[in-house]
Amino acid sequence: MPHPHDLAPDLLARAIAEADRPDLLQQLVDTSRGVWGVFTRHVPHTINYPWVMARLESLPAGSYILDIGAGVTPLPILLAEKGFNVQTVDPNPIIRTTEATADWNEWGFFDYSQLHANLKSAHCTIADFATDNLFDAIYSVSVLAHMSRAVREDTLRKCHDLLHPGGLLLLAIDIIPETNFIWNYSSGHLVEAPERHGTIYDVLEQLSSLGFEIFESEGRRAVATSRTDLAFIAGHRLG
Repeated sequence: MPHPHDLAPDLLARAIAEADRPDLLQQLVDTSRGVWGVFTRHVPHTINYPWVMARLESLPAGSYILDIGAGVTPLPILLAEKGFNVQTVDPNPIIRTTEATADWNEWGFFDYSQLHANLKSAHCTIADFATDNLFDAIYSVSVLAHMSRAVREDTLRKCHDLLHPGGLLLLAIDIIPETNFIWNYSSGHLVEAPERHGTIYDVLEQLSSLGFEIFESEGRRAVATSRTDLAFIAGHRLG
């Protein structure tokens, strides 16, 4: 019997039909269901996850990748299976296991190191994450919007510091429908007023000032069943 939080067959069929890379979406669904028995019913992730995977898959095998705010996602697992080394960082106090209980969703801390030798997980904020290594790529999916503007800006500064020159930064950000304002709620609670929280253009301006060259910036409106629109940013750290 399907898990109550599993993506409905009709929504999955529609997502696959509309996907730029249906092969990657199917791999991600199969990976998630193989570990937890469920793929999130949050439809935006049928777009977010393949978008990230499509831009990471061409990196050299063995590349080091950082996932900020991973939650419960098939991305690190599939990346590890494809030969990449992935470090996840997430401070969520909810601890998830491979047993998807009735209240399961994609939020929570999961220790990915139990699944593959190429995976490591840190149970902390990105501000508290310490490492002597630099990464070839950093990505974050639907996390920045849930931070205050000050924390978001500190996070992006740390992304710059943790990347090799030329390293890849990928951001999937929720935005308020039919606007360019960043989504300003977290777990149903207001983070801050939209004017304070900022727009996707504020993120682009900060990245430029930090020394990122943005080569992709796009949006997706009217996503089925979603309370938010989506924005995607890809860039390289300049030397």
